[in-house]
Amino acid sequence: MAIIDGRKIAGEILDALKLRTKPEKFFGAALVGDDSASLSFLRQKEKAAKALGIDFRLYKLAADMTTDELRRKIGRLAGASTCGGFIVQLPLPGHINRRYVLNAVPAPKDVDVLSEPSRRAFAVGKNPILPPAVAAADEIMRRQGKRLSELSVAVIGAGFLVGGPIRVWLEPRIKKLHAFDEHTENLQDKLAEADFVISGAGSPKLFRAKHLKKGAVVIDFGSGLLDGRVAGDFDPEGSEAKDVAYTPTPGGTGPILVAKLFENFYTLNPSA
Repeated sequence: MAIIDGRKIAGEILDALKLRTKPEKFFGAALVGDDSASLSFLRQKEKAAKALGIDFRLYKLAADMTTDELRRKIGRLAGASTCGGFIVQLPLPGHINRRYVLNAVPAPKDVDVLSEPSRRAFAVGKNPILPPAVAAADEIMRRQGKRLSELSVAVIGAGFLVGGPIRVWLEPRIKKLHAFDEHTENLQDKLAEADFVISGAGSPKLFRAKHLKKGAVVIDFGSGLLDGRVAGDFDPEGSEAKDVAYTPTPGGTGPILVAKLFENFYTLNPSA
């Protein structure tokens, strides 16, 4: 059993960025409403920006803005010539058209790869950066020393941020892709042949080591509250006996996602 230390990996990514020329443009982020979890995520990004000396600007916007008002506001903020990257923290209030608002972020500044132009370019291998979840999964898989073309990978969830883009990226690169979602029956019984399990279901303790093959690797993006505590999709009980390596929750994929976001920011703002 090996716990994959996401904080250590993220630290190494950020240390490597410190050796590169720092972008002079600012990194902008919009928070619509006052969701405490979203604000916590943004504070983690703000902390990473401070470590890198990046000008990070957080814009707190009213939750009752209309879709058109929010799109115009995001367009003005992200369109500033001094802005080098911009994110819209998800989720957005239920009355907002997410796609319409995210498309207000220009592709050259779309560090999250969430606008339709960026997603289309990514799907055909033409985008200069990867979605952070894809980049994080790639980082972890490479560090495990496995050859992608030989792997059988199970992806749990087809979400906008994790499962969807990871499936698109993996399918042409691996030996076999097993795609599961909330409609999959007897999910746990279908994980035993996967070398890697990548989960973004957000369903605490959805599966355990006993459901996996010996030596499997779990990359867990999912998280939720269980008995008042944050827990991942993967329950690590029994991991040692099955020699399963996994990312813990918290401290696993989260820090790597943040580091990859800033790696994207540097890539989109290369030094002259």
